[in-house]
Amino acid sequence: MAKRKYILGQPHLLRRRGKKKLWTGWIEGREVALGTADRVEAQRRLDELVAQARRDPAAKRGGAARGPSEAPAPLLSELGMQFIQHCQPPRHTKKTAASYAHRVLKFIEWAEDRKIRRADEVTFKVMSSFVRSRTAAGNGAATINRALTAVRRMYAFAKREGLIEQNPFKQEEFAELKLREPRPKPNATTLSPSQIDAFLDKADEMAKPGYAALFRMTAGSAIRIDEARHFEASDVDAPRGILTITPKKNWTTKGYRYREIPISAKTAAAALALVAVREAIALDDKSVWKEIQRIRKAAGLPQFSMHDLRRAWASAVHANGASLKQVSVWLGHADVQTTERYIRVFEGKSTGHEFLPR
Repeated sequence: MAKRKYILGQPHLLRRRGKKKLWTGWIEGREVALGTADRVEAQRRLDELVAQARRDPAAKRGGAARGPSEAPAPLLSELGMQFIQHCQPPRHTKKTAASYAHRVLKFIEWAEDRKIRRADEVTFKVMSSFVRSRTAAGNGAATINRALTAVRRMYAFAKREGLIEQNPFKQEEFAELKLREPRPKPNATTLSPSQIDAFLDKADEMAKPGYAALFRMTAGSAIRIDEARHFEASDVDAPRGILTITPKKNWTTKGYRYREIPISAKTAAAALALVAVREAIALDDKSVWKEIQRIRKAAGLPQFSMHDLRRAWASAVHANGASLKQVSVWLGHADVQTTERYIRVFEGKSTGHEFLPR
């Protein structure tokens, strides 16, 4: 079938969207989903829509938005299951996929309790009610925003795959749903190098086998706990002092961001020691948290988490002269703004008065 000549303003095939590369068309000033990846079939469906719009004035005004072969909008539960399957590795890490699944299912449960069962029944009013209910339940702004992100991405997925005609989150008012999150104070403190050393020394004394190597490697490279579960001995280049983080079979780094991190000889040795015993220790979040708290209490340190070792590394490297962009790349951040929130000051740092010009 020869391509038709494009005439400005006239109905025409527009683009292919989504993973399945389904065609969309342009008709009466709007984009419509055609539900097929075949160009000939897409053109046939577009011609049917044009003929229907000419017969039915309501369709011409947008009252009949669906094509002749399109099914009704899916149930929220069906859409949720498809989105959860879509998020599985290697598209996202297991942890991210599980987080999206939990938040999407909680939203669907909330919606179905209010008799909202179809994807096209979710409106700005519905989402505003969802935000208010989560706030009343005691959820913080960050928690609510993460839930909104999961639902928004589910609808973006549905639009790309041709499951829904319109993505309601593209409407201007939906931007108002996001709540303001409290930011760390500019002078927020982090663990100092001496505190990190005290924690690592105490871990060498009393940690269960393998955990001391995990903590020393994390404190010396700032890799995420999920990355610590999956890196291999071949990723450690001890002579060059480089630790490589790269996707593996059935697992990917966050955001697919490959990177090389500079490490010391001690960190390289700890990384290799961890690989040797990793299968023999529990590396789930709860087990690692309990071990950290047991050791830091014995060392007389304030409460902190595994991720605080990552923040402390970033702060120390930046304080030693590394640029913010370098630190951002080593941490595997998508943008420098995220890294800025990681950089803290150490206990006992100057208040800054000696730097004042007058």
